[in-house]
Amino acid sequence: MRLIPARTFQKSIDRLDAQSQQVIKTTVMDLYFDLASQGKPRASLRFHKLDRTVQDPGIRSVSASGDLRVILHQSGDTFVLLHADHHDAAYDWASRRRLQANPVTGAMQLIDIEEITQVVTRQVTHTQTFLFREHEPSYLMSLGVPEAYVDAVRHATTENFDTLFGVLPDEASDRLLALMDGELVLPPVPVPTGGDPYAHPDAQRHFRLTTDERDLQQALDGRWEEWTVFLHPAQRHLAERAQSGPVRVTGSAGTGKTVVALHRAAHLAQRPDARLLLTSYSRTLATRLAEKLTLLLPDPRTRERVTVLNLHRLALQLARDFHLPHQQLRDDEVTGALTRAAHTVGTDLPLSFLRAEWNAIIEPRGLRTWEDYRAAPRTGRGVPLGARQRKAAWTVFETMQADLRASGQTTWSLLCHDVADALAARPFPFTHVVADETQDLGPAELRLLRALTATGPDDLFLCADPGQRIYRARHSWLSSGIDVRGRSSRLRINYRTSREIRHVADRVLGDVRSEEDLPESRRTANRFSGPVPQTQRYDTRAAELAGLTHWIRDRLASGLRPGEVAVFTRARPGDRAAALQAALDLPVQTLEGDGAHRPDHLTLTTMHRAKGLEFRAVAISDASDGVLPSPTALRDTEDPADREAALQQERQLLYVALTRAREHLLVTHVGEPSPFLDLN
Repeated sequence: MRLIPARTFQKSIDRLDAQSQQVIKTTVMDLYFDLASQGKPRASLRFHKLDRTVQDPGIRSVSASGDLRVILHQSGDTFVLLHADHHDAAYDWASRRRLQANPVTGAMQLIDIEEITQVVTRQVTHTQTFLFREHEPSYLMSLGVPEAYVDAVRHATTENFDTLFGVLPDEASDRLLALMDGELVLPPVPVPTGGDPYAHPDAQRHFRLTTDERDLQQALDGRWEEWTVFLHPAQRHLAERAQSGPVRVTGSAGTGKTVVALHRAAHLAQRPDARLLLTSYSRTLATRLAEKLTLLLPDPRTRERVTVLNLHRLALQLARDFHLPHQQLRDDEVTGALTRAAHTVGTDLPLSFLRAEWNAIIEPRGLRTWEDYRAAPRTGRGVPLGARQRKAAWTVFETMQADLRASGQTTWSLLCHDVADALAARPFPFTHVVADETQDLGPAELRLLRALTATGPDDLFLCADPGQRIYRARHSWLSSGIDVRGRSSRLRINYRTSREIRHVADRVLGDVRSEEDLPESRRTANRFSGPVPQTQRYDTRAAELAGLTHWIRDRLASGLRPGEVAVFTRARPGDRAAALQAALDLPVQTLEGDGAHRPDHLTLTTMHRAKGLEFRAVAISDASDGVLPSPTALRDTEDPADREAALQQERQLLYVALTRAREHLLVTHVGEPSPFLDLN
């Protein structure tokens, strides 16, 4: 006897209230014990076939209460949990589903019959160029396309493929997207004759094979992230396969990069001699990674093999251990130090130019000598520099760095370079490094990453989305000693955001280029649809606060918990948190420092601190002209290259904030909207 939970079953439970969830889970465990002990359910569960309107004769129903129903499928002694809901809704869902094996791959698939009818009807009315018409039906089925969907796929066009991919199984969408990107896509190995259709890697995207009571209970209780329970085979392959060197995993927001990083860390931590670093640029994200890794590694001895720390904090710890300068300068203090050095030297070069050159060339690259600076390329800089000007500028930078060393002061980039230099004469502190959100690492941080572990198999595992680069300008990984050529993979299925939210976010973002300045493909398939995002103008901040309050109340009235709702601002929220808390009579958290996210609190925080989080409902507050892009971020960007980079980072910051929303999105502005919101 087998009782197999489907991913659709877990999703349906998550949509129910807490009391109903517990009733359903108790019923499932009762069913499990009955089947294991006596081969059939007890009479009180009212286990029965459904009427003739059901498309699949194997569909069954179990009564969890007077109104709650569990929909499952029986084939011999295999029972598959498919769905749970109230009576009428559950039966309506069951009437449109069919569980069947793909005739070519042999993998089990759950098909929505109604969606097939709608999609085929839509596709055949279009006359645009077809994307997959040249591929034979047998080949498309070998890629995971259900037989009933083949006609729809062969009629897919650039105009309608997004809707189609939203209803296809993940494995089919993933491979078809790769075809659209011009990749050679080989079919997976089919299930051998007489093999288990649920054991195929494609089926494991949708069904979890439980082996005992404890395994089933773990599947039912898996709440922190649906992806943690159902790590898809494509993701598992990335997380667990042996690698010959540094690996790069990319994907747009919501495709599961962080989940892959967590599972990679958990996999490597099983090695008895592992000393592993799991890191990111963001302190907030590092805190979330630590919380989630503990769930994946409940054994304290295994968990102790993993250090979870944001990269700058690690650099600071090592600098103290190595007795290096580690007193950090604020931005205004860096300007002051540069001003004093310029005064000492007596240069006539503008301070704005010196600051731009320091930020773009000297500090990130850790240039310490005139020879290094003279040889350093300035490709992309908008202001040309002759040999005499370069020498004059270096005199200022050399004086400034000497002053910093004498006072024990430094900056984050210089600190990372110093620590990387010191590590060259010491044993490597880690056997493996897994880093998330690496698009935000500059040349100094990348060089430090490379210095933390020996070059070789399974050394660096780097997850990135160039579209979410909000802290650093684009920089070549190869020039920092990290070569991922031939070891790069892209995740294409978006599990976090609705199709409607993703469309808006992608239009805001525009084109994206990789670390090596190549066009970055952003094609993604979403797993669900939702309400159309709203944009609302207000004339005053008081009116905006009233509008936000009303919108949040509506979300809470619809069943969302306070911890599932967030408001993001470009600048620190200041007194807005107190005003919103008073208006709603709810506790509000701002996520300052490294504090854990509290699910009973409404969140009001900055767009930067939103990184690594997700909420069912998000409001972007004051996305107004003159606020976004931030005038502060554009200050002192006289060089055209610096200004363009700053504008792109501001645009990508808004993209990050937008893609934290799963179902509901509101963007408000006071007066004229941000130019980034001009989507015409």
